[in-house]
Amino acid sequence: MKDRGRGHIVAFGVALAAAGWIGAAAAQPASPEAVRKAFADADANKDGVINIDEYVANVVYVFKQVDKNRDGYITVEEARAYWVDFRPELFKAADRNGDGKLSVGEAVAAKVIDFFEIDTNHDGVISIEEILVYERALPSAAPRK
Repeated sequence: MKDRGRGHIVAFGVALAAAGWIGAAAAQPASPEAVRKAFADADANKDGVINIDEYVANVVYVFKQVDKNRDGYITVEEARAYWVDFRPELFKAADRNGDGKLSVGEAVAAKVIDFFEIDTNHDGVISIEEILVYERALPSAAPRK
């Protein structure tokens, strides 16, 4: 399963962890149906919300999908190959130790911040409504040069 379009929450099973640290929103927003399906896939306990554990599990899942050589790091090359809307400045911001690659810890740290931004009612879980509102608020990515 590969997210070749919108990087944030487009396919929860793939992209919940994605664009905040590697890519940003693509020009075309995800359909509400795609977001709902991805949300349902990420809701492991099927309680209708995404808790922090489910969210982090998705970050790790995506990390493993992007880490093609399975060395425990995501390089700029791996990220660029995975996301058409790769944003080097976001990758660099997530690379806390400046070694030019992302560890799973750096990826999780970068994305946990997003969890709390999405959780607008501060109840400790993310609802589908919060996801849809967040998706609509994401800026479009600049065209690639």
